[in-house]
Amino acid sequence: MNMKHLFRSPAGARGRRAACLAALALLATGCDKETRLNSNLEETQANLIVAALLDAGISAHKTAGDEGTWNVEVAQSRFADAANLLEKKGLPRRAYNGVGEVFKKSGMVSSPSEERIRFMDALAQDLARTIAGIDGVLDARVHIVLPENDPFARNALPSSAAVALRARYDADLTDYIPSIKGLVKNAIEGLAFEKISVTVFQDPPPAKK
Repeated sequence: MNMKHLFRSPAGARGRRAACLAALALLATGCDKETRLNSNLEETQANLIVAALLDAGISAHKTAGDEGTWNVEVAQSRFADAANLLEKKGLPRRAYNGVGEVFKKSGMVSSPSEERIRFMDALAQDLARTIAGIDGVLDARVHIVLPENDPFARNALPSSAAVALRARYDADLTDYIPSIKGLVKNAIEGLAFEKISVTVFQDPPPAKK
């Protein structure tokens, strides 16, 4: 059989095209290996991350991790894009340990001062978790000052609280600030409205390509 005739024939051309396409597909598969983007996440966090990546056109999926946790995998070639996107969206969300978690029965005996500090920290984290759920808020931190006043002192030091918010670049949180102050005031006994400060740090807009 004439081999030159075979490669010049339509069947030979189709064969060469098929071989080229197969080689390209194999090359693309080899170059686009998957890599782990996040690990040891709660399933809700993993779902939020995967949804955000898919919305941005970045292929991603979750895989089971250790002890009921989840991992998020992305194509290696899109790792940087995925990491930058999650940074801008404030994902994964910071884990907050509220009163229930901080004061789990541990069998350890703490001093009254230690208990007070732990309670203040737990209360601050509970408030931060609630505030972080507001649309446009990427992260929230609450700092509480509850002075240990002498009951016999003539001038007692007032309690105070400071709230720091990281906001999405296109979010206007101005209308939420009075409500945030009211939430903090009602959660902390003896805290005056005017002793609560709320500071918003706005993320910069994404760079234009």
